[in-house]
Amino acid sequence: MVFGTGIDIVQINRIEKLLNNKNFINKVYTKKEQDYLDRRKYNPQTAAGIFAAKEAISKALGTGIAGFNITDLEIQNDESGRPYVVLYNNALKLSIEKCIVSINISISHEKEYAVSIAIAEIN
Repeated sequence: MVFGTGIDIVQINRIEKLLNNKNFINKVYTKKEQDYLDRRKYNPQTAAGIFAAKEAISKALGTGIAGFNITDLEIQNDESGRPYVVLYNNALKLSIEKCIVSINISISHEKEYAVSIAIAEIN
């Protein structure tokens, strides 16, 4: 059963400009995400997609980025490249409190924008 949905769209050039700011990178991206971005040479589309996914997930949780850090949401990819989220700290606690059993995400981008949708499910 669907608990919540979230969608977010990000201008890729806005994130591209922020990728020169180490404080932004450390505030938004986990170490694993930074390693992934490094392997992708900090591709702005990839960074914007991850950012959009985090915003979409926060909306699906029903709180926005409130009560937890954005780095409590970590976007990873399975062997086929499909993105998924790993929750930590307060985001994990929040999802447990709300009985969320899974969060499915999808990320897409084209020339100027990256978009992501998240669907949080409960039993």
